[in-house]
Amino acid sequence: MKNSQKQKGPSNFETVSPATKLLEKRRKMYEIHEAFEAQKEEFKKQEEEFKRKEDDLRDQDQNIQAQLINYCKFLQDNEAKKNRAEKRLQEETKQRDQKDKDIKEVQGQYEELQNQQQKLEAKVQALKKYEEYLDSVIKAHSDQYQDLAEISNRYKTLSTSNQNLQNEHKQLEKEQEETKHQIQVFQKYKNQEILQLNNDIKELTKKLEEKNNEKMQLQSLVEDSNKKSSDKNLNLGRILMAVDNLYNRCMEGMNKIKTDFEENQRNIGEKANIKEKKTEKKVERDKKKTGKDKYDGNEDIEDNYEEKSKKAISKLKIIKSYMSDFKTIIAECKKESEAAKYEKQDQFQKK
Repeated sequence: MKNSQKQKGPSNFETVSPATKLLEKRRKMYEIHEAFEAQKEEFKKQEEEFKRKEDDLRDQDQNIQAQLINYCKFLQDNEAKKNRAEKRLQEETKQRDQKDKDIKEVQGQYEELQNQQQKLEAKVQALKKYEEYLDSVIKAHSDQYQDLAEISNRYKTLSTSNQNLQNEHKQLEKEQEETKHQIQVFQKYKNQEILQLNNDIKELTKKLEEKNNEKMQLQSLVEDSNKKSSDKNLNLGRILMAVDNLYNRCMEGMNKIKTDFEENQRNIGEKANIKEKKTEKKVERDKKKTGKDKYDGNEDIEDNYEEKSKKAISKLKIIKSYMSDFKTIIAECKKESEAAKYEKQDQFQKK
């Protein structure tokens, strides 16, 4: 029973008309549309609720931001006051340190001046004996020196001359050392250059020998190549002569073959005559095709082997065509002779 009911179900559904199916689909679409509209309305209410909450949150956020701005201004004012106070303290501390530093510098300069004064006094006492000596020199050489300034100028002049001479001596020694160094560098460079030139001479000599050997080898190869070329040309000439001989023999023997074939064909029946006409037409076509080649064969032989080779190839093609036709003619002649032989035997048996 259950199986029968299950089998009836699909059959009933299949019997439902298309209009009923369309109405059922429209009913389902309407239900889906109503559910969609209800859900859309619900979403709209939720959206309005979310917008209201968003406005409340925005107002709260603005209030918090205003409070934060006020608090930040308060902190900035306090920070500015603090910075000004610290800056003022740093400036005052810096000024006080600078004053202390200036005092220490002045005290150091004062102590240094005192030390210099003591040194100068000690130096004056130490140079006192030289002054006494110079006074004695002026008294002894009053005709040359009138006072201490002349002696000092004379000493400066001699010191300057001595210093110039020492500088010139040092300069000459320096130039001498530089000249020696240049001579050593030049000698070293020339020795290296000579050594390099000797190596280059050896290398070039070796290369020259190699080139001479290569030259000898190339000459040998050229001679072998010339010999092979002459042998090839000789063989090619022989081949070309053989091709020309075959070509001329084919052309000369064609008329004889044609005459013999015509005499043989006169003794054959109507069927053989038809075949003979076809063969003659084919031979005439070959003659038309090879007319130009025959004319070329009567021309003077050129020295260019390439042209000769091309002509030989064309002649070989003609020879091949003649040979093929000759084989065909021979085969047909054999067939026809055998057919004639059989006809004679039949006639003889009938008699």
